[in-house]
Amino acid sequence: MVDKDFYKELEEFIDGLKDKKDDVKILNFVVEKLDSIPKEVQKFIADKTGLMEISIENTINFYPKFRSKVSDVKEVAICTGMSCGPAGGFEIFNEIATLLKIDKNGLSQDGKIMLTNKRCFGRCSKGPNVSIDGEIYSLMSLQDVKRKLGL
Repeated sequence: MVDKDFYKELEEFIDGLKDKKDDVKILNFVVEKLDSIPKEVQKFIADKTGLMEISIENTINFYPKFRSKVSDVKEVAICTGMSCGPAGGFEIFNEIATLLKIDKNGLSQDGKIMLTNKRCFGRCSKGPNVSIDGEIYSLMSLQDVKRKLGL
C-alpha cells in the first residue's frame, strides 16, 4: 500500500511538468521513489493525467526498465468487452475466478494473482485478449490462460 505522502509528491511532480501526459517521465519518477510501479499508482496516474490505463500499461510494456518494476502480485486482466466477452472472455474470466477463488477485491485466495476484467485492449479482431503482468496475449482459450498462469 502506497502512503498519502507519496501521492501528494507525485501529484506535485505531475503538476510541475510542462507536458502533463509525459508518462515516461512520470513512471521514471515513480520507479525512483518506490522502486516499483504498483497498479494503484498506475490508476492514480491515469486519473490525474487523463491518460487511459491501457496507455500507461503499454508504456510500461514498451520499456524493459519499467516492465520489471511492476509489483509482486501477478496482474491478470481478461477482456470482456463487446468482441472478446462473447468470443470466450466471459467464460475465461468466470472459470479463472472460480479456480483461483478470487475475493471481492479481485485477489486470489493465495494472494499471488490480482484478477480484473477490462472492456477493451484495442485488439478486438484477435480476441479473446488477456493481459498478464501488462503483456497482452491474443486469441486465448481457457487452456491457454491456465497454462500461462501455471494452473
